[in-house]
Amino acid sequence: MIYRNPFKRLYNASAYSISGLIHALRNEQAFRYEAVVFCALCLILLIVPLTVMRRVFLAGMWVLTMALELVNSAAEKAFDLIDKNFRPEIKAGKDMLSASIFIMVCFNIFLWVFMLLA
Repeated sequence: MIYRNPFKRLYNASAYSISGLIHALRNEQAFRYEAVVFCALCLILLIVPLTVMRRVFLAGMWVLTMALELVNSAAEKAFDLIDKNFRPEIKAGKDMLSASIFIMVCFNIFLWVFMLLA
């Protein structure tokens, strides 16, 4: 599809992105949990006396976690299309995707503790 109007392309790309977010909120339990955590963290950021830069940094790091969760969910869906039966290679791929989220969540916990106590 060739777009002659860049604004139409931007509109369509935004609509697809919003559709993906809605799908994730409706169908991906882990993403819903992370969205709830994000809302709670934003409330904490309103209460805790931090600089604006620290607030933006901490919120942004959790947004990155949510973005990584979207990548994880999309890749897992692709893995499921390859084969529904158990395959060690697919399990390893899914486990590594899960590990990336685990690392990001652990790093966020470290950052939040460090920033709140520093």
